[in-house]
Amino acid sequence: MYTGSCLSPLKEIIFNHQNIIFTKLNADLFPFLAKSLPGRTSRFFAFLDLYEQQIKDFKVFGHYALEIPFFIAYQDLSERWNWDRKTVMLFLQSLHKMGVIEVKREYRRVTVRILNLAIASPNTGSEINENSI
Repeated sequence: MYTGSCLSPLKEIIFNHQNIIFTKLNADLFPFLAKSLPGRTSRFFAFLDLYEQQIKDFKVFGHYALEIPFFIAYQDLSERWNWDRKTVMLFLQSLHKMGVIEVKREYRRVTVRILNLAIASPNTGSEINENSI
């Protein structure tokens, strides 16, 4: 089951007074993430795991941001979340259909990019960029 620290990168960004990364989400996402099975990582924490992977590689260049896709194997997600591979694939496909992520399948792994990430300056609170370069 996923036991990562989803909020630690966010805390680090805020406390270091760097640009703050946030996501504009589809309202349909919340009811979808609320459904879970007992004894497994919840959909909510699975999404946060993907989000954590994305912001690790999020790069800011002046007033522009670059959302760098990350590669991950279905099997890795399956083991980390205690889901079968088919469930992982269906979860990613559902997020893609909702416009939350971009997914490109490559044999046994997938390229994932969370869409609608944006950054804001902590000093002004203003949004610097959305949907990047």
